[in-house]
Amino acid sequence: MFIAANWKMNLNKKSIKSFVEHLKIYKFSKNVQLCIFPPTIYIDFLSKLIKNIPISIGGQNCHHQSFGAFTGEISAISLKEFGCDYVILGHSERRIYNKETNEYIKKCAQFGIKSSLRPIICVGENLDQRENGKAIDFIEKQITDCLPEDFNELTIAYEPIWSIGTGKIPLQSEIREMHKNIKDIVFSKSKKNVKVLYGGSVNEQNIQEILSINNVDGVLVGGASLKIKDFLAIYGSAVKHLKNYNI
Repeated sequence: MFIAANWKMNLNKKSIKSFVEHLKIYKFSKNVQLCIFPPTIYIDFLSKLIKNIPISIGGQNCHHQSFGAFTGEISAISLKEFGCDYVILGHSERRIYNKETNEYIKKCAQFGIKSSLRPIICVGENLDQRENGKAIDFIEKQITDCLPEDFNELTIAYEPIWSIGTGKIPLQSEIREMHKNIKDIVFSKSKKNVKVLYGGSVNEQNIQEILSINNVDGVLVGGASLKIKDFLAIYGSAVKHLKNYNI
């Protein structure tokens, strides 16, 4: 089970330090893996604070070149040097605001892998595509175009764009269908299995329902990961879920 916390462009040194103070006294389970994705400028700061806590750290994005004249970008090599194990790529906000294409995301994923990072590639349809029955075809194209040519470990995060930050989530049957399709699509193209996370308005109220769905291997949490109480409630629900199913 994997819980990924995407802080986006939130929190500061004071609030991060307070957040970690609560983590230091919490008893974690070895069966639920946690990874926090802070703003790039705070990666080193957070990495040092959590070095004795069983939590991984990741970058919210990386470039497809090692170094160069790319103002404002971040190298996968730099992320690794400062303690990152994972990197989020192709989040809908970067696809929309930064005009990132599938082909660009694929190049970033391939260089991330080359730099010993484990990519989490985000895919997701908008409301029009969902309502017009085009969601599965759209996701298949995203995966086909973004899939690295070679990988040992890869995670896909399914984030329906219309669900992010709205409080609305797809039906259980829709999540189950999409996650199964994602796994089938990746396996048909690579003969490898992947983990599939669900993201989109995940919170302490719906986490149990989401984790009970077949083919959901964890969650990518946005706003609810910014408050320590909510974050630990989500984590605790994941631990409880595994115990209930004797996993």
